[in-house]
Amino acid sequence: MSQYPVLYAGQRITAGLLSSMLPLEAYKGSDTTRTSTTTTTDDPDLVLTLEGNATYYVEIFIHYAAASTELLKTHWTVPSGATGFRSAWGPTQTVATSDPAGDGRWGIHGFTTDVQYGTRSNANFLTMAKETGNVVTSSSGGTLALKWAQNTAGATGTRVAAGSYMRAKRIL
Repeated sequence: MSQYPVLYAGQRITAGLLSSMLPLEAYKGSDTTRTSTTTTTDDPDLVLTLEGNATYYVEIFIHYAAASTELLKTHWTVPSGATGFRSAWGPTQTVATSDPAGDGRWGIHGFTTDVQYGTRSNANFLTMAKETGNVVTSSSGGTLALKWAQNTAGATGTRVAAGSYMRAKRIL
């Protein structure tokens, strides 16, 4: 089984070696609201830089709120030439109720496939979605970001809230 980084007997322990063992993390400290747009763009906070020739396990936990007519859609920005997939968990796009228990989506998708999520029927009530996946970068690294927008454009606004986070752990 491969591991990153590879440790050898007698190897000198350095700050760089120890740092390479830590996951990359991005935390959303304040809300971002998007109105009247279905064009997905990178979240200003949920962005990381990945190294080239590497494999990462990624998880994104999204706190969001949306009106039942607008909803949320996501996909990922990945480095050029990257391969892999992402999984999506959250309320299915047909959910628009104050208690969305039981109706969910669980699927595997390409990085640029739009995934639509339902809501709690009110743009003030937060709900959540989680996306995970593997990203295998090519010889050049680059940006990993959560891209998102409203599923249907509307003036109420879809909000990705403070407390959302992204984590990428290099595994190879």
